[in-house]
Amino acid sequence: MWRDFSDVRAVVSAYRGLLEARPLGQTINVSSGVTHSLREVIDMCREITGQDIDVQVNPAFVRANEVKTLCGNNARLRALVHDWETPPLRETLSWMLPSA
Repeated sequence: MWRDFSDVRAVVSAYRGLLEARPLGQTINVSSGVTHSLREVIDMCREITGQDIDVQVNPAFVRANEVKTLCGNNARLRALVHDWETPPLRETLSWMLPSA
């Protein structure tokens, strides 16, 4: 599965920028616009922590009709909040993992 992961710092920055831009009545996707496989995320966590991570899938929680790839289109957000940036996922994980 591939997912679009968002850094909370980037989300807050996007919300702040949207409050200033005041795009009344518009729907705005707040997303990174980049997908990563769950395997990539697990591998990054292993590399960052130096720990082996045992991942087990519980079939009871796997949906038969699971969407394989989900990615947000942030073009409208970027047009409204010109200086908005989102860090690479590896940077986000490096920031998060020491706190876990």
